[in-house]
Amino acid sequence: MRYQFNSLFADDILAYIKLRCSLGNKEDTFARRLHSFDVFCTEKCPDRADLSREMAESWCSLRQNEKENTLRFRTNILRSFSKYLISIGKNAYVLPDGFAGKGVAFMPYLYNDMELSSFFNGTDHLSPHPLSPYREYVIPVMFRVLYCCGLRPQEVRHLKLSDVNLEDGSFYIEDSKRKKDRIVTMSPELLELCHKYNCLIQTVLPGREYFFQNPNGGPYQSACIQEYFYKCWKSARVSFSQDHKPRVYDFRHNFATRVIINWMNEKKDVMNLLPYLSTYMGHSSLEYTAYYIHLVPEHLKSSISTDWTCNQKVPNYED
Repeated sequence: MRYQFNSLFADDILAYIKLRCSLGNKEDTFARRLHSFDVFCTEKCPDRADLSREMAESWCSLRQNEKENTLRFRTNILRSFSKYLISIGKNAYVLPDGFAGKGVAFMPYLYNDMELSSFFNGTDHLSPHPLSPYREYVIPVMFRVLYCCGLRPQEVRHLKLSDVNLEDGSFYIEDSKRKKDRIVTMSPELLELCHKYNCLIQTVLPGREYFFQNPNGGPYQSACIQEYFYKCWKSARVSFSQDHKPRVYDFRHNFATRVIINWMNEKKDVMNLLPYLSTYMGHSSLEYTAYYIHLVPEHLKSSISTDWTCNQKVPNYED
C-alpha cells in the first residue's frame, strides 16, 4: 500500500480497507481519504482512540477550494468507517445522512458531431515534444479507443499489450471496477487504426508492457491524460463555459448515449437491448446502464418501439 497510517485508528483503518477490497472496491478509493483522516487525527488529536462527534464534524468541514461533491464523498467514507468501528464494538460517532448536503445530479457533457470532429482533428495535430516523446502517436489513438469503445479512462490507461488482440479485434479488460473482467470488441476501422499504431510504436518502444505506454515505462497517469485532453481542445480552438466543461470520462457517456439513440432511430426496443450494453460497459447492475436513458433527448423518448412502462429505475449517477 502506498499510504502509511500512524494514528491510533491505523489498525482499524487498514482492516476496514481490506474489508472494502474484499467486497470489490478499489483500495485507493478508501485509502486516500482515510489517510487524510489519519493525518488529521495524528496532528489534531493524537491521544484519541474513539471517533468523537467533534472530530468527525471538524474533518468533514468544507476546505478552501474544495467542491461540495468532494466533501460529500469523503463524508460518506467517514460515515461508513464509523459504522464499521461500531460493528466491531468500538465507540464512534456517525454523522447524520445529509450532513454535507444533498448531492446535485451531475450532467455529463454530450458532444455534437462538429465538436467531436474538431477534437479528433486536434489530437491528430498534436506536435512532438522532447519531454513527452511519441505523444503524437499515442494520444490520437488512445482518445479514439476511449470514445469508440466507451471504456473507463483507467481501463484504457492500464491496457497491457497482452490484453489487446489484434487478430480478432478485442480488448481484455481485467480487474476493472468491482473486480469485473470482460472482453470489449472494436469496430473494423478502430482495429485497423490500432494495427497501424502498434506497428509504429513497437519500433520506438520495443518490448513495451502497456499498449499505451509512457516513454519512462508504465501507464500514463490520469493527470497527464487530462492535460492532453485540454491541449487537444485548445488545438481544435474549441472553448467551453467554466461551469460546464467536458471531462475525459464524458467520452464514455457519449458512447452509451449514442448507442441508445441509434437503437431508437432504428426502431429497436431499447429495454430489451440494454442488458447487452450493460455487459459491454462492465456495469454490475442494469441500473447503472439505465442512467444513460435520462441523457437521451426528450423527443426520442416517445419512441413506440420501446415499452417505457417497464423501465428499469433510472438513477442519477454514473459508473
